[in-house]
Amino acid sequence: MRACLKLDWVTSHTFRKTLATLLDGQGLSARIGADQLGHAQVSMTQDVYMGRKVIHTEVADVLDRVVSTTTAFQ
Repeated sequence: MRACLKLDWVTSHTFRKTLATLLDGQGLSARIGADQLGHAQVSMTQDVYMGRKVIHTEVADVLDRVVSTTTAFQ
């Protein structure tokens, strides 16, 4: 089936990672993801399955405020 669809690269791990990444993207907790994937340890779900390389724009906002405040006093 995978060969017919040219999806030879897809594994069960691919589906599990996709599910965890989707749950994370929708704001569901790592605990919910761990429960769905059958992990006893939430850290397993976070370390192995949940997407990384996520840009958190709120970090940029904090840095902008700090830099703006700091340069305003100089």
